[in-house]
Formats: sequence, structure tokens, C-alpha cells
Amino acid sequence: MSILTGKPAQLLRRELWEHRALWRAPVVIAAVALVTTLLSNGGGPWNAAPQGGLVIQENAPVLAQEMMGRGVMIVLFAVLGAVACITSFAYLLDCLYAERKDRSILFWKSLPVSDAETVLSKLVVVALVVPLVTALVAILAQPLLLGVLNLRFDNLRPFVGFASVVGGLKGLPLLLGAWLQGILWYAPVMAYLLLASVLAKRAPLMYALLPPMVIALMERLLLGSDHAAKFIGERLAPWIRPDWPWHLERDPIGRIIGLGNPDWSALLQSSELWLGLAAAAVMVYIVIRLRRYRDDT
Repeated sequence: MSILTGKPAQLLRRELWEHRALWRAPVVIAAVALVTTLLSNGGGPWNAAPQGGLVIQENAPVLAQEMMGRGVMIVLFAVLGAVACITSFAYLLDCLYAERKDRSILFWKSLPVSDAETVLSKLVVVALVVPLVTALVAILAQPLLLGVLNLRFDNLRPFVGFASVVGGLKGLPLLLGAWLQGILWYAPVMAYLLLASVLAKRAPLMYALLPPMVIALMERLLLGSDHAAKFIGERLAPWIRPDWPWHLERDPIGRIIGLGNPDWSALLQSSELWLGLAAAAVMVYIVIRLRRYRDDT
């Protein structure tokens, strides 16, 4: 019970109360998707006569319904996950800068809360709380969206049923595993954004963007190489790497047909992962030390 009412829980509730967009944005986007689908006219390509595309059967097999449910869950996780990433990016850049800008840092420093607890609570919100809230919204929205598709699109009705909901739930381990891999991989990016936030006197976005841009530009001008730009690109978009341990499965003509199993052994054996986590730990330590002495007074 103390876990729910203790200092860590209070710190997390503070962040979610002050930055409500972190949990409101996925809820709003899910609601918009449901309402938009419900208000559609039920026409379009879904109800067009199939010509070499989706094969409609009178009684679709359970496997087809499960694939339908898994596809809807993947779309929800992708869309809501993208929204969560955008709001988390803005939050990390603003959270430590805003408390100095509005001088609320003076109030928080008067409380029995250490700088380490404050900084780590902000990191935990983005790394754990926001993904869990977003996943919960997707899980709750999936059967609702399936029901709306069943109401509005005649050609999809054979593919929507209880097995569709079950199929979406069966795909959760893969989706959650992929998200966990992403959290571990992007840990240094999160820590870097916190560092930019605690250093910025104004425009924290510029503090975050200028250093990597200048480094990549100077390397290009002085050495004629692009190692820094390639390193930054692969850290921000790891799926472009041929050895990335999680991927989408595609058919011979390039259509996405499912999710590949996350290869945890390959990820955990990657030196880049562990170096990134070490760099994240160092940056978080620097952020804690800087916050101790940065109140702009």
C-alpha cells in the first residue's frame, strides 16, 4: 500500500497532473479514431468488390479473425505509440526548463524531495508510465474499434468476432516486447533531452538540436565523412539497420503480414545497447548535479 501512497507515487502523480497531455493525448487520439470510423459512410475500398485482394468468405476461419484483430492492435499500438513519443519528446525538453522559467523550482526545492528523486521520477514517467498507459488505451480501444468496423463495413463482418479480440491479445507479447526494446535503445536519447532541458536558458529545442547538427556538419566539412550523422541516424531510427533484432515481416511483394519475434539475445549481446545505457546513466547523473545548482536566481 505504501507503494501507491509513498513518495515515488506522489512524484509520479505530480508529473501526470502537471503534464496531462502525456496521458490525455493517447486517449483523445483513440477516441477520434473511434468516432471517425463510426461516422464514416461505410463505403470506400473496404466495401468494394474484391478483385485479387481481400477474399471474403461466408464463414471466415478463426485464423482470419485472429489476424484481423492482431492487425487492428498493431495499428493502434503504432499510432498511439507515435503520439506518446511526440508528447514524451516535448515533455522531456520542457520539464526541467519550465520549473526554472516559472520559478516553481524554488517551491519544489523547499520540500523533502532530492534532486535525484525528482529527475528519476521524470525519467520513469516517460520510460514506464506513459508506455503502460498508452498500451492500456490500445487494449481497451481494440474491441471497440473492431465493433465499429463490424457496424460500418459489411465486407469486414465475417472477419470480426470474439476470435478477433483474442487475436489482438495474443499479439501483445510481441508488441510489448518491441516497445521494451525501444525503451532500452532510446534511453540515452531520453537522458540527452533531459540534459538539454536542464541546461537551456531559453529554447531547449535548440539546445537539443544544435550540438549534433554542428558535430555532423563540422565532420563533413573538415573530414569529408558522415560517421556522426550515420551514428545519430541509426540511434534515432534503428529499424534502418539490417541487424536490428525486431522487424516487420513482409510478403514477396512488400506487404506487411505480421511481426517478427523480438530477438532478445541479439539485442542484449549488442555493445551499442550497453554503451547507450551507460551513456544514459552518466547524463542522468550530470542532470541531477546540474539541477542542484541551477535555479536561475
